Amino acid sequence: MRNLLLATAAGLAALAAPASAAVTVATTTSGTNPASDPGFSPNLALIYDFDALSPTGGNLTGDYKIEVAPGTGIAAAPVGTTPGTHFLTVPDSTSNGSATLKLGGSYKYVSFYWGSIDDYNTLELLDAGGNLLYSVTGSGLPAPTAANGNQQAPTSNRRVTFSSDAVNIAQLRLSSTNYAFEIDTVAAAVPEPATWALMIGGLGLVGFAARRRSRQAVTCA
Repeated sequence: MRNLLLATAAGLAALAAPASAAVTVATTTSGTNPASDPGFSPNLALIYDFDALSPTGGNLTGDYKIEVAPGTGIAAAPVGTTPGTHFLTVPDSTSNGSATLKLGGSYKYVSFYWGSIDDYNTLELLDAGGNLLYSVTGSGLPAPTAANGNQQAPTSNRRVTFSSDAVNIAQLRLSSTNYAFEIDTVAAAVPEPATWALMIGGLGLVGFAARRRSRQAVTCA
């Protein structure tokens, strides 16, 4: 029984921290011109909107600015952002820099509204330890994304959603070699409740089988 429990614990540890995690990316748009944020899935929860939910306590570090929409000509809010509200732009003081946003937990799904996407924008997904999980440039996003910096078109202002096969997305690192990388309304979620239910059910079956074998062993003795 002890060996069975140890084996089960080892299996769960492998599920919780796989050697490498596969990440997929999808983009959506309002379909209108000028564009607007189509919004995140109702299964996700808003983490940062850079207004009342602005990062504090070291959750955002690097070369960045919390800008007021509509922004400047250099850094423009993702189109459709309500004037007077805030968004994140990277870099701030130079035309080449990066910033890291800690999500306050580890997630399987992460989504944000990416404005005026450029080919010189780079996003990296990191785990809690700062290990790289996934990297993509503006030009590497799925079609019909256009990484041409257009501040109005729906093809270059898109809701981007990342999904991992493990609960390990904990940080976003935004880098840009020119002005600018702008995002808003970051949302995230852990696995669906059904996933946990399956895991718990599986553990219950393992425990039942172990008890049954134990009773059979006593009877045979």
